[in-house]
Amino acid sequence: INNLSFWLLFFSFIISLFSAIYSYGPSSGWTLYPPYSSYPSSAFISTDFIIFSLHLAGASSILSSINFIVTVFILPINNFLSFFQYPLFIVAQLTVSFLLLISLPVLAAAITMLLFDRNFNTSFFSNYLGGDALLYQHLFWFFGHPEVYVLILPAFAIISHVLSFLINRNVPFSYPGLNIAIISIGILGCLVWAHHMFTSGMDLDTRFYFASATLIIAIPKVIKVFSWIFTILSD
Repeated sequence: INNLSFWLLFFSFIISLFSAIYSYGPSSGWTLYPPYSSYPSSAFISTDFIIFSLHLAGASSILSSINFIVTVFILPINNFLSFFQYPLFIVAQLTVSFLLLISLPVLAAAITMLLFDRNFNTSFFSNYLGGDALLYQHLFWFFGHPEVYVLILPAFAIISHVLSFLINRNVPFSYPGLNIAIISIGILGCLVWAHHMFTSGMDLDTRFYFASATLIIAIPKVIKVFSWIFTILSD
């Protein structure tokens, strides 16, 4: 599975590179928002190539996530460590893998509907044909926001381990709290996607919810920062 995920990523890169150099490249920006990415606004086939490239990259990430999850759950340390005693990097990587499994199929559905709009005369995102362009933004950011934590959570864990090593501590301050914070960030990260869409015309109640949830997600991040500070001060 790991080898397959690697080669899928390689071919995804090749196709995205071809998309960038063919017909002036995709003309809709990195978010592929319709109507900019719809036909005829973006009529070049390079946009279809980048969509196919994203499909391959998503399949690669799903397979590697399955590989990580199964590997963690069959580790020998499960016989003598509780979950909250796991190394932080393992907890972060496990959380990241679940985030990818949850969010990537949603992105795949969004870009598949976009591909159908472009090539098969459907109207999922065409407002003047009864579709809803805002739906694409919701689907895209349901993936796009957890992707931020896919990138940063392993780095958070590495910082905690490095600080512990530099201060000559076995574990950072409030070690179980850090594990809980990582998991909490992963869960809350799936619930705040629309704070990227405050200017898109959502109603007041929806904006209030996403603003409040965004404030709440700051709590586990503060726990991590205080853990780092107290780890340094405990030298």
